Amino acid sequence: MISKWLNVRSLLSTEQLSNIYKYEQIDNYRDFHPNEVINHALSKERWIDIPQQLLENYQMIGRQTPLKRAFRLEKAFGTNNKIYIKREDTLSNGSFKITSALPQAYYGSIEGKSSVITETGAGQTGVAAALAAKLTGMDCKVYMVRNSYDLKKLRRLMMEMYGAKVIASPSEYTNIGRDLIEKGEKYGSIALATSEVMEEISQTNGSMNIAGSLFDFVLTYNTLIGLEVIEQLINNNIEPDIVIGCVGGGSSFGGFALPLLDYYGDRLERVVCTESSAIPTLTEGSYIYDYADGNGGGNKLLMYSLGCDFKAPGLHASGLRYHAASPILSHFVHEGTIEAQAYDETEAMKSAIEFAREEGVVASPESSYTLHAIKEMCKEYDNKNIVALLTGNGQLDLESYGGFL
Repeated sequence: MISKWLNVRSLLSTEQLSNIYKYEQIDNYRDFHPNEVINHALSKERWIDIPQQLLENYQMIGRQTPLKRAFRLEKAFGTNNKIYIKREDTLSNGSFKITSALPQAYYGSIEGKSSVITETGAGQTGVAAALAAKLTGMDCKVYMVRNSYDLKKLRRLMMEMYGAKVIASPSEYTNIGRDLIEKGEKYGSIALATSEVMEEISQTNGSMNIAGSLFDFVLTYNTLIGLEVIEQLINNNIEPDIVIGCVGGGSSFGGFALPLLDYYGDRLERVVCTESSAIPTLTEGSYIYDYADGNGGGNKLLMYSLGCDFKAPGLHASGLRYHAASPILSHFVHEGTIEAQAYDETEAMKSAIEFAREEGVVASPESSYTLHAIKEMCKEYDNKNIVALLTGNGQLDLESYGGFL
């Protein structure tokens, strides 16, 4: 089993980091996250050791996840490309999110934190936070984007099964939430839910946040995914040509693709991140200094953004509703090392249904964009090894697929 995380900040120069984090105020982070987590975020060391207790927890929830070849999908496409899928859907909580939630909860618990207060969109982060909190002896409260709260009832129920209290955001529990409701906000967003979480943590002793996306330490902890893939590819004598994954805030794609990009470098022909054309952060957003939360609080970071006040439409793949993308990922997109592609939701969901019927796997709606990108790549290329990330399962998201069946 992989015993170290790859520190994503080590992939950039000091000058590049200084530019990205020009306005970063470290104390803003320490108010919401465990000190050791922030130390990891600031570290420039290439490798960070994974504690033994965390290695045991990772094994318990199902790491290492499999890398499977999609033979039937290849046949359906009539392609001679080889398609390999990294199956994060096999984890006990149903998605990759637990990979970064566990270390955050672990370090919080050993520093004396007693409760987790976090935000979630489609619910995967909330489920992971609820489980991670339970495994480390903490209470958990989740502010869930209202559109998802209403649509993804089973995901909410799973959080509650793990012991979490789930609240629709915007809510009546915070000043920010009440103000948003008064202004007529209906759907909510990850950014707005984050604002509610930040307000409550600032008023609650012993509480901490489990971040699900955007931040460097989240990507660093998720590099376990990409490092596993490298090991699996090497063990099977596979040389990847094209790497594909979806992006909301960038935590899964960064953890998956950055280790591959670091290891294989120019041997990779394309590294492609996919997103919804309705929330085109990387394809139509501006590369600017912007806030991570929707209320203009915290640090301003250099990243692709649609604006912290962006109002996302109601989507079935509601985990991809974030207004910005990881600063590290944004850097590689901006310099052209990683390319971004946006796809229509309807076409993406159809590709996910086709994948289910061929491979027997119900993918998370977020991963439908990855599956659609694979289909498009197979029209363009021959004899390539395509390696893609399936971020989670969609068995609790079947209502999202209902209108497309």
